[in-house]
Amino acid sequence: MSPTRRADPELDGLIDEITVDSYDEYEQLSAFQTAFENDAAFPFAGTVVGEPVDVLPVHGEDERHELIATCRRNGREYEIALLDVDITADTDTSRLIAAYRRWMGT
Repeated sequence: MSPTRRADPELDGLIDEITVDSYDEYEQLSAFQTAFENDAAFPFAGTVVGEPVDVLPVHGEDERHELIATCRRNGREYEIALLDVDITADTDTSRLIAAYRRWMGT
């Protein structure tokens, strides 16, 4: 953890809960993907470059080592890094996204 990063015991506890059985960063990313599959309320609303989208399920991207969101706008689907989507979601999903952002260091 960087010295400028504030402690957040709730998010750190959630990260620990999600990644408890993971041996490396790849397994941790997979654990986050599983957490989203099990606990996030898809679809949920978000914005990408100021445009409203529906966020559909996410998946891991090995080459980019991050979660990718499938977003739908005007009947078309696009894939974009989950970190690039501004999220408007229920409390549980928002908490999960906050933990993922924290784990990614953003």
